[in-house]
Amino acid sequence: MSSDLANHDFLIKLSESQILNKINNFNSSVEVLIELGSNSNIGELYSRSKNCFYISLDNSIEFLKLNSSSNNKLVVDKNDLPFKQKSISGVISCLYVDSTFETENLFSNIYNILNNNGFLIFSIFGTKTMENIKECFIKIEEKKYNGASLRFHPLFNLDLIGNTLKKIGFKNVIVETEIIQVKYNSIFKLMRDLRGMGVTNKLLNRSKFFTPKSLFDEVNDDLIKNNIHKEFLVPFEILTLTAWKENL
Repeated sequence: MSSDLANHDFLIKLSESQILNKINNFNSSVEVLIELGSNSNIGELYSRSKNCFYISLDNSIEFLKLNSSSNNKLVVDKNDLPFKQKSISGVISCLYVDSTFETENLFSNIYNILNNNGFLIFSIFGTKTMENIKECFIKIEEKKYNGASLRFHPLFNLDLIGNTLKKIGFKNVIVETEIIQVKYNSIFKLMRDLRGMGVTNKLLNRSKFFTPKSLFDEVNDDLIKNNIHKEFLVPFEILTLTAWKENL
């Protein structure tokens, strides 16, 4: 799939609809739903149609104020979720959980607060995301500087993340993967989209050393050099995981 969409949240909207569709097809009732991250509208859309109690969590009060429409907003430490054990029906999250989180601890906390019929559904970026961009930066930097900088933190591995959930105790773990090819004509537009999606990426952060614009220009030139329309495709791998507290 390719996309010419200009809005930076198009991947979030795509993943949002997929997760919402999954929850709507569950047979079990959802009384208390938590959405981890305030970058999507899943909780609002679901609670509006199913009349469940919906809580929006984020580690940023600014993001909650700006994005969340829930009447129940909490700023939380992702490693200290303030809920009783077995008190939550489901936890959802859309392209919010980052590999720099202490994810095993986070998922363990989620497992503890879910009731016995509780579920966890979340989407994350997989390791195939922006593979060509990473390779291009490495190639250009090695040519210019005889070495490459760490500009991209590790993303989630398809097999490892599923095994992590099983290790914690989750049952019926399903991992689905989809690669979305997005068309760009500028590395700078890609960077703006990443920032708009809230993707924590070394590409967006200042290095300890000054990075000249010429480096980004050379990367951009290399990406478009073999395309008559001066465009390039960027792959985004979206992993969607569904897991249950107990066997269905």
